[in-house]
Amino acid sequence: MDHKHTLGFQAPHFMGNIDTMRASSNQKSQRILVLNAKGGCGKTTVATNLACQFANEGHSTALIDYDPQCSSTQWLEMRPNHLPTIHSISSHARKTHITSAFHLKVPTGTTRIVVDTPARLESITAIKLIREADTVLIPVIASAIDTRAATQFIESVLKSPEVRNSNKRIAVVGNRVRKNTKSYKALSAFLEALDVPFLTSLRDTQNYVRAAEEGIGIQELKLKSAQQDIEHWHSLVRWIENPPSQIRS
Repeated sequence: MDHKHTLGFQAPHFMGNIDTMRASSNQKSQRILVLNAKGGCGKTTVATNLACQFANEGHSTALIDYDPQCSSTQWLEMRPNHLPTIHSISSHARKTHITSAFHLKVPTGTTRIVVDTPARLESITAIKLIREADTVLIPVIASAIDTRAATQFIESVLKSPEVRNSNKRIAVVGNRVRKNTKSYKALSAFLEALDVPFLTSLRDTQNYVRAAEEGIGIQELKLKSAQQDIEHWHSLVRWIENPPSQIRS
């Protein structure tokens, strides 16, 4: 089987340690993979804010950064100490960009693991990450170009052996969305035809930019204008926490 084409990836020279999402065997952890082969779709925005939501709800949370750009890791380095702790786990040694298994140890007692991934991830790595995940979130920008790329990627994920006949939960999160566009309507219709949930649509707002610059989540942004955005994350987490209603066939 040629894994380099299974999910439609163009494979760069990257191969991560696949034990990223393994926690202690005597505990149950939820493992959420944020994945899309397309760059610039908001994977880090989704991963960091989701980790914040879990941490603020009292979960012991780890954020694993698989991206060589280390955006999630850099965001966590700015995070104020008084806020709920999010454990930072980087798959790259900072100076050499070589994967180090030491950085991938998930702390004992971790109950929520969020994994941020790069664009054009090595296909065999992506497949194994999907295999270990409980939930796969696919961020999509509802532009014509991004929608076309997303439809191809989502179809390839659904056809992969790691997803077929499994109870893995796959869903799309819209990013910087404007609902009155043709692209948004086309994406919604495509997802409905495949029975893939379109969980929420994150607004095109400077609130996310401001939060990222401060190393915080939008839930921790003390602005009245952020209340509408915060509700999106409550809704997303409620879906993740609920048991799947059916096994995908």
